[in-house]
Amino acid sequence: MKLPQIVTAATLLLCLASCRPTTEVTASWRDSDRSMESYNSIFLAAIVDDLSLRQNLEGEFANRLEGRNVTTTKSIDTFKPTFFDEGQPERDQLVKIIQETECESILTITLIDIDEEERFVPGGAGGRMYHPGGTFRHYGSFPGYFDHWYGTAWNQGYYQTDRNYFIETNLYDASSLELVWSAQSKTLNPTSDAGFAREYVDAIKVQLREEGLVR
Repeated sequence: MKLPQIVTAATLLLCLASCRPTTEVTASWRDSDRSMESYNSIFLAAIVDDLSLRQNLEGEFANRLEGRNVTTTKSIDTFKPTFFDEGQPERDQLVKIIQETECESILTITLIDIDEEERFVPGGAGGRMYHPGGTFRHYGSFPGYFDHWYGTAWNQGYYQTDRNYFIETNLYDASSLELVWSAQSKTLNPTSDAGFAREYVDAIKVQLREEGLVR
């Protein structure tokens, strides 16, 4: 395969890879003893230390769910940023505040782990051994020689560190406080808090709709 063909093929593969979603739901569970019902209102609670990530996760969920006629209340609007600074609040106090919003359900979003993994990305195809004679025509001119060896000399390969974000999402019935649905998801190399929130919410929203928990 000639260099232009290699470059074209590599570019195509990169484009295809970039089109694939980087968030996937790896496991899910639903309480089979509960009757199928959808919720019209959800209290959103992203349990993360990073304020920016919390804002993006709850904000993205609120925008998407309200677009499907589901009323949402964000914890970031309900609790002041300093609410948890004095330690873990009393269970009854926390439940009372949430239930006063009159939401039918509670959706918790927890970043349970960030895993880093180093992998080697191979470079271009290697050239042939030295042979300046007439057998290999690429030695006959500088452009031919450059095209032949470029993939080896300037594309030696490199190490890349992948970051996997593992999220646990739980949905509770606000009246009984019992767990209704749970899912774990993995996001590969999020580029930003906003981008991570969009991809994560896309994946979880599909699961919630398939389970009939939201419209």
